[in-house]
Amino acid sequence: MGSKLEQIYKTVDKCIFCSKQKNYLQHIHGFGPLKSQWMLVLVNPTHKNLSSHPDYLGPRFPFIGVRQFWKVLADGGLISKKVAYDLPLRAQWTNKDTEAIQNELLKNKIFITNIVKCCYPHGNYPEKEVIKSQLGVLKKEINLIKPKQIIAFSTLVHKTLTRETIKLSEYWKSPKESFEKLSGLNIPVIPVYFPIGRGNPKKAAQVLRKRYNKFHAN
Repeated sequence: MGSKLEQIYKTVDKCIFCSKQKNYLQHIHGFGPLKSQWMLVLVNPTHKNLSSHPDYLGPRFPFIGVRQFWKVLADGGLISKKVAYDLPLRAQWTNKDTEAIQNELLKNKIFITNIVKCCYPHGNYPEKEVIKSQLGVLKKEINLIKPKQIIAFSTLVHKTLTRETIKLSEYWKSPKESFEKLSGLNIPVIPVYFPIGRGNPKKAAQVLRKRYNKFHAN
């Protein structure tokens, strides 16, 4: 990973909010190649990510140990089904599985990150002041990665990037292009259903597959 990104994440690890709240969980960084075709943006990580544990020393990026997420990406055409469907449950996850996902992200030119890098022991959205404080980090990521398209997982991510309020069920009846307003690069943003938990994995995969096919047809 580029040294500029590493410097950004060192700053993130000194987050004042986690210090005040005595949050012992590690921050989750972004991962993927510079100049990616796709940038996947989610809201924030939780303790279900294996790399959030304070004793963990390996790479830190979204959904380490959460195979359901990678299956959605595979069903959407972004990564290999063979790799995603061979992933184990969280309790059996090893560094080898993390490396397999890293290789898929690099090979398919996908960068993945969260708006907020703070990791929480719950599934609630972060407070508005925390989101606002870390938008500068996301802006720097976008400017360094320069993706062709950004996938916004959830309406919150889409609104944060585009300043537009939408309902996904209505949006996909009559989709229109929207663009992020953070970096100044005017990159297209595609809103997608949250892929696990409170979201809709099946519809998320369908949207990803549609956009993947359209992207590679052009």
